[in-house]
Amino acid sequence: MVLKAGLSTKMKPKIINLELRKWVSTKILNERAELKLINWFDQIYVYICYNMEKRRSFMVAKQRKKPDELIAYELLSKRKQLNEEEKNRYRSLARGFEGEVMFDTYLDKLAGEHIILKDLLIHHSKYCQMDTILLKNGKVFLFEIKNFNGEFYWHDDKLFMVNQVEIDNPIAQRDRAHSILRRLFQSLEIRLPLISYLIFVNPECTIFQAPQDKHIILPTQINPFIRQFPNTANLTSQEKQASEKINVSHIEHPPFKQFPEYQYDELEKGIPCYKCGGMSTHPKKQGIECRMCCGHVEKGKEAILRISDEYHFLFPKRKITSSSFFKWSGRMVSKRRIFRILQQYYEKKGEHRWNYFE
Repeated sequence: MVLKAGLSTKMKPKIINLELRKWVSTKILNERAELKLINWFDQIYVYICYNMEKRRSFMVAKQRKKPDELIAYELLSKRKQLNEEEKNRYRSLARGFEGEVMFDTYLDKLAGEHIILKDLLIHHSKYCQMDTILLKNGKVFLFEIKNFNGEFYWHDDKLFMVNQVEIDNPIAQRDRAHSILRRLFQSLEIRLPLISYLIFVNPECTIFQAPQDKHIILPTQINPFIRQFPNTANLTSQEKQASEKINVSHIEHPPFKQFPEYQYDELEKGIPCYKCGGMSTHPKKQGIECRMCCGHVEKGKEAILRISDEYHFLFPKRKITSSSFFKWSGRMVSKRRIFRILQQYYEKKGEHRWNYFE
């Protein structure tokens, strides 16, 4: 097994790369696959994976990444008390991302050659988030994924909770995404058939009276749905060109950005436990020990690099200095040690008392 990727060992640690590394290691262990990095541009990762035993190949032309807003809430929840509105938003984002990742595991079982595009933001008159797009067997499949939990029922083309509270119609959301993607296809001269499905991925979701003619896939139907795809067809040049056109249309940095509000002074300073997220940590020899509940001990250097990512993510306009980091870490690690670690992994700018790191 070989992982060929021309990545610099001096690369700055990034929060977003943690998700990628987990995905790569999972593929190596579970798929016994050879992964070749084809292109890395503006955090769009393109992988071709060859399974040597089953002789099936697939391309993930855009890997899913955790939304910045969700990462922000995860970091902030450790350092401040979220209000009810923030808690609800946090839960909604986490549940949505969890559902999308859950559906990814189903697509991992898909046999035969195919291309997968994940988490695309498309603009064609309007902005629209596309959860997952699959190109296979000469067709394009758009999946709108819902991670609903509990019991629901359909009535008059509307979806209700069992307590008769109506919720946003997921079919309308899927159809809106379908319409925007279809118009994009017309402008890009993509002539592949487009078929859209609404996927309810949570096994603890029950939907009564679901319409049979609306391309709805319920939790118990996902595995049979995946298995019904033929595994013999090869990818065509038309499908590959279509995936490239769609991928290029993705907007990596939208003009709008939903983000929670917070101030530096309101956040608790210190080093949260890597395992449980608790702030009751203390220095222990060359490491950081959690004394709240789990007793986890993290190497000091790894802890410093981790919270440096957090600091830069939450406050991108603030300069990283050993003094600012000394305060951010709750004065738990000496300035001298912080300086040595930052100097090793970041580029030093300025001189003497005005130096900082990028």
